[in-house]
Amino acid sequence: MTNSYDLVVIGTGPAGQSAAELAAFLGHSALIVERARPGGVVTTTGGAPTKTLREAALSLTAERGDRHGGPRSMPFAEALPLVRSRTIAACRSMQASIEDQIRARGITYLQGVAQLVSNRRVAIDLPDGSRREVAARAIVLATGSRPMRPAGIPFDDPDVYDSNGIFTLQRAPKDIVVAGAGPVGIEFATIFAALGVHVTIVDPHTRLLPTMDGELTQLIRAEFERRSVRLVMGAGVESVSRRDGQLTVAVAGGTRILTDAVLFAAGRAANTEGLGLDAAGVTIDARGRVVVDRYYQTTGAGVYAVGDVVGPTLASLATQQGRAAACHAFGLSFGVPVDRAASAAVYGIPELSGVGATEEQVRDAGTPYVVGRCDLSRTARGAIAGRGGRLKLIVRADDRKLLGVHCIGDIASELVGMGHTVLHMGGAVDIFLTLALNTPTYCSAYRDAAIDVMGQLASLARRDAQTVQQPAFDQQLPLAVQAAGDPR
Repeated sequence: MTNSYDLVVIGTGPAGQSAAELAAFLGHSALIVERARPGGVVTTTGGAPTKTLREAALSLTAERGDRHGGPRSMPFAEALPLVRSRTIAACRSMQASIEDQIRARGITYLQGVAQLVSNRRVAIDLPDGSRREVAARAIVLATGSRPMRPAGIPFDDPDVYDSNGIFTLQRAPKDIVVAGAGPVGIEFATIFAALGVHVTIVDPHTRLLPTMDGELTQLIRAEFERRSVRLVMGAGVESVSRRDGQLTVAVAGGTRILTDAVLFAAGRAANTEGLGLDAAGVTIDARGRVVVDRYYQTTGAGVYAVGDVVGPTLASLATQQGRAAACHAFGLSFGVPVDRAASAAVYGIPELSGVGATEEQVRDAGTPYVVGRCDLSRTARGAIAGRGGRLKLIVRADDRKLLGVHCIGDIASELVGMGHTVLHMGGAVDIFLTLALNTPTYCSAYRDAAIDVMGQLASLARRDAQTVQQPAFDQQLPLAVQAAGDPR
């Protein structure tokens, strides 16, 4: 180990790991400092644990058995220890794998607490109580974020959790209030509902998942109605109190909800405390997030910041940001661009995913468009699996360019990948008619949705032909009206 590195990264989440790995691949010396466990939020309290919890819930409940007349669900009280142990085991496995990857790629790894000092130097407090100081050509801050904890909420109560603490759940509640209707809240709400818990979702917004396509979020709402999930929208949680052993959630407007447990899953705060940002000349904004330029440079010389410490983002985007920052730090002309149309997914039951523009965005922009749909239950794979869902393609009406892809159903997060590639390349919907894809697969839904698009375009052309003599096919068409009837 040396006292000088080309790159020092603070944090081992996807952003930090990506930056350090690229530096190592390019022959630069790299050091990662991590205060907790390898992998950051993704392997400890976020992505992987939540998805593992989801899979365990599916395996131990009727969600999968009912498709083929299988066994009913295991009571939550019996399933809880199995669900918890499976989630912990998966996290430990991923953490060990990431640490092995880091060392195998020639990156120095230190467990400790890092703090910036002047002149591109980092002080590291090690577990044995010693302190070490290293110099760096460039520094990348990838310290992530943590759940926001509203003032006045008794998080010291054993049944009041944030999204980090919910994995320590020791007893099975009959009822739970989930504060927050964003991706995290929806994921946990569907998991608890699958496990037989009565769920109430409270959120100050008037719709679920406001950044996702509205048509598909309506399907999520319908699924919640089927599962008897209660929605209290347009009002936030004001307080939580315990009286006579019972939790009471006070909601703006006077509503009172009695419950066994409460999960707060609304908002995250950047981890910037104790980093010594002032000493390095690094500026933060009013929300405590590090201020960066388009190359992820901070106001401190030689210091970059990526991932949630800059602002809430997806792990896939954070990985790209880490790569971009490292490329810029070493003066490379390639590798700096970041995907501006990243896929987003909500790993609930069912999954919801999308990439590109939503229908609301396209309509508000005044872009001529049509929408092609396919019911996943009508694909061979959907019939075999006994599950439904919907794939939705949003296409420009004048040149057939793909504008957005949105999906709800089994492996929706995987299914949008093919559409993401076509959208990223600026491709037209026609490509889905020419691909000879494996069958049976859910991917065949792209062909059926593309056929739906072509049928609507042909109808629009015939309609216009009645009023305009010999119109050109590529002439700009008016905004499309969605086809009535059962979507395909």
